[in-house]
Amino acid sequence: MSAGESGIGTAREGKDDGPDATMAVNPYTESLSARLAETLSALESVTSDMARAKAELSEATRAVRSRDRSVEATVGPQGQLLDLRFLDNKYRTMSSTELASSVLEAVSQARDAMSRQVMETMAPFTRPLPGVPDMEGMDIDWADLFGTGVSDEQETGLRKGDARLRDEIDEDGEE
Repeated sequence: MSAGESGIGTAREGKDDGPDATMAVNPYTESLSARLAETLSALESVTSDMARAKAELSEATRAVRSRDRSVEATVGPQGQLLDLRFLDNKYRTMSSTELASSVLEAVSQARDAMSRQVMETMAPFTRPLPGVPDMEGMDIDWADLFGTGVSDEQETGLRKGDARLRDEIDEDGEE
């Protein structure tokens, strides 16, 4: 009696063919493959979104005027000063201390505005990936990166906006 006739060989042959057939119909394997494909797709999406955000930020600039409207500072994506303009020859009647204060104010506000733009652009990448419950988002200490003033201004932005509006209204009345 040969092994094939006894049934032993047939069972063994079935086992050799079994793992391939079992993997194809195994719901756990299919579920894992589907989750892996979904995770890889989400990762590709995040990677392309990150490249797009990086390209957008590399071209970004922010221009801000001082409260007295004598100076305008423009900064680049890393907060570097790109341009400094003295408006309407107001600097001619200012003391050196007043001018220095206006310059520092405009540059500082422009840098803070750029920092907030970076924070807003990067915020989606700090959240967990959809469909990947075990992977948490990144926790970025923005105050450590940009200084505490950025997060303070973000929370009190309405009050600062109101001050600028009052300044605009006051200036309109002076004309």
